[in-house]
Amino acid sequence: MPKFKAPGRVNIIGEHTDYNDGFVLPFAIDRYVEVDIKPSNRYVFTSQVMNETVSVKKFQKLGKWTDYIMGVIWVIEQRGYKTEPVEVIVSSNLPIGAGLSSSAALEIATAYGINEIFNLKMDEMQLVEVGVKAEREFVGVRCGVMDQFTAVFAKKDYAIFLDTSNLKYEYVPLNLADLEFALIDSNTKHELSSSEYNKRREECEKVLKMLNKKSFREINYDDLSILDPLLRKRARHVLDENKRVLLAVRALKNSESFLLGNILYESHVSLRDLYEVSCDETDFIVGYVKGEIGILGARMVGGGFGGSVLVLARAGHIDKVFMELEKSYFKMFGKKPSLIKIKSSDGANMVME
Repeated sequence: MPKFKAPGRVNIIGEHTDYNDGFVLPFAIDRYVEVDIKPSNRYVFTSQVMNETVSVKKFQKLGKWTDYIMGVIWVIEQRGYKTEPVEVIVSSNLPIGAGLSSSAALEIATAYGINEIFNLKMDEMQLVEVGVKAEREFVGVRCGVMDQFTAVFAKKDYAIFLDTSNLKYEYVPLNLADLEFALIDSNTKHELSSSEYNKRREECEKVLKMLNKKSFREINYDDLSILDPLLRKRARHVLDENKRVLLAVRALKNSESFLLGNILYESHVSLRDLYEVSCDETDFIVGYVKGEIGILGARMVGGGFGGSVLVLARAGHIDKVFMELEKSYFKMFGKKPSLIKIKSSDGANMVME
């Protein structure tokens, strides 16, 4: 019997721009959510990670991991496709709450599996749409399109330069030479993460309304003068971050490693001071690694208020830096961070056993 897996993702640059019609530059990583799906007489969902089984007769929002699965099936049926109750077993080596989009990976793995098992013939873009709608309308997180898009369209050894305003994209080679990306998981997830994420979206919508614009792509820096200080900061981050994505694409294509590293640092400062989605733990990690030998850049990734820090380092340097960081971090916060080594990956696929 086949299983279906979808990868997590790291966004090199372009944080909180995907739901603002902006640019992003993600790549999928070699950490996955895998689902085993088979027809059943009722809906039975088992998570080997959570060590939990949930059985229901009808769709209902439970406020837990099962919502991502039920949301996907709900959206597929809303679109008029015929399915039956299923038993789903979920396994994963993708850290939850680390800002690596485990939720989108679960959605896309489920959508891919349901599509194959019931021969629904949905194309790749339809799978993306199902995942996004499930998270927005069933789970209740007003996400952008980047995570689900990456989980479907990712290509090993490439990042995706995606314009979220029209979904045009380009594969950009990860020309890292003697460099490597790594993640340092703060092992922190603050409770306000989801509510503040939605709040940032509302603030960006206020910016558009006040400026009488349909998209951030229509806004320039001169427009910001009429905004109040808080909304001006939010808008400034989006405009600056879009410019950073374009610079990062150039840096990758031309192997300009120092430029790429500086872009990461600048993004973190913006996320901390303008968009205000960082936290003490991720700020500490970025501040600690900055200036260390072999470290070129770092920034928080994901929605914020915890999660991971993406680090760009010369090959072979991250381990030594992390050993010292781990000690200082424990003294400061009473917990240890985790070092996650990553490689790029292809998007969702079927695994034959």
